[in-house]
Amino acid sequence: MNVQDIKPSFLLNTIVFKGVKPELLEALLKHLHAVVRTYEPGEIILCAGDKAHQFGIVISGAIHVEGSDAQGNISVMGAFHTGDTFGEAYAALGNVPLLTSVVATEKSEILLLDVRQITARTCDICGGVDIIIRNLMASIAQKNIMLSRRIQDAAPKSIRGKLIAYLHTRSQAAGSTEFDIPFNRQQLADYLGVDRSALSAVISSLSKEGVFEVKRSHFKLL
Repeated sequence: MNVQDIKPSFLLNTIVFKGVKPELLEALLKHLHAVVRTYEPGEIILCAGDKAHQFGIVISGAIHVEGSDAQGNISVMGAFHTGDTFGEAYAALGNVPLLTSVVATEKSEILLLDVRQITARTCDICGGVDIIIRNLMASIAQKNIMLSRRIQDAAPKSIRGKLIAYLHTRSQAAGSTEFDIPFNRQQLADYLGVDRSALSAVISSLSKEGVFEVKRSHFKLL
């Protein structure tokens, strides 16, 4: 896929380009040195320790943000899907090494944009650049809220408490008591920082108690 193959309507609905005039989109993409890259499952998009000047928009597929401890244990920090933006905070700073890696969990097409070009304005698109700057600030603020939610999810001491807190957070985000989570069982265990077998036992117990119904990654709170 090339940049030209992406539907303008898709990009204009992403948080980065929301509010941008359609006639400015092509020029803005050129200005930001837009490029599309394809990644296979397990392939690293951004690597911990590197410095990034690009941020990405998921055109198709799914990605995880992963961290690791001194023993090499992997922890899933977040999940992003089609239309989501990632890496904007590190790209804006430019000189700060990434603390986490961004990894494709399925075949994914990613639009990469060079944040350094935002300050190199040209008068014919400066209005569009201003909108993108405001949108990136909003996106970074949303990520801070997501981080706060993750801290809240991890606060309970028990696996049961962590799971219930996480499911209520997902329910609030979905605006419904029925929703999908972006993780399989192992990934959810990594995200919550718990043992997979113990988590599976808790899920089974809560389901039998009538707290929720579950089928794979689909939950319905009762």
